[in-house]
Amino acid sequence: METMKRFVKIIAVAAVGMLSALNLPAKNGVEVGYLNSTYMTKTDSGESGKSEAMSGFYVGLVKDMRLFAGLSIQPGLYYSFLNSTSKNEVPMFNLTNSYTEHGLNLPIHIKYTFDIVPAFGVYVFAGPTLSLGLAATTKMSVTGDVLGNQVNGSVQYDSYTGKLKSDNISEENMDRINEYMPDSRMNRFDVLMGGGVGLNFINFITVKGGVDYGLLNRFKGDLAETGTMNRLQFYVSVGIMF
Repeated sequence: METMKRFVKIIAVAAVGMLSALNLPAKNGVEVGYLNSTYMTKTDSGESGKSEAMSGFYVGLVKDMRLFAGLSIQPGLYYSFLNSTSKNEVPMFNLTNSYTEHGLNLPIHIKYTFDIVPAFGVYVFAGPTLSLGLAATTKMSVTGDVLGNQVNGSVQYDSYTGKLKSDNISEENMDRINEYMPDSRMNRFDVLMGGGVGLNFINFITVKGGVDYGLLNRFKGDLAETGTMNRLQFYVSVGIMF
């Protein structure tokens, strides 16, 4: 795994250096889109499953660097937000789980455009996306009434540090609880591979959709030794090139 991470860093640095050194005709753009993501899990015993689907958005910058004919390189830099919420009712209590992710993504796509008419074109694209998780938090809230007393509390779990924290429980007690927490941390880094199709309108408006699959195991620590967790996501977006 460490070898894979070093390889990814080398590729990223080399790609950024190569692209910055090339003096190519280029367009800059801004994109915003809808994002839907799921984690696919598999244990060493062969059991498979998937997480509850997360939905959100992404927004960022893109550069289209033309090579020749309809072929171009399209690097970008995006911020992404994802969230999923579930609610459960048990006697006297309402339980709510809210999971939120914030991420930074660097796609490096190869794109080929078919110009149908001067004001309309169709393109296909494919390539890797380097992904860095900025934050991944599960907030568990409970509300209810016990013998006439209102109960209202919440606990937050950080998937990257594996630690719990709460505004309702003292820091000293939370430290004791965290000492007995199982190692269920998640890896911040991923390399997604995917592609999709898009449309160009009047030379500066683009609409596209694509699918990505994570190549790295997002489990970390003890969980990484007993199973794998990989991201599967799809997106649709609109952009303006200038």
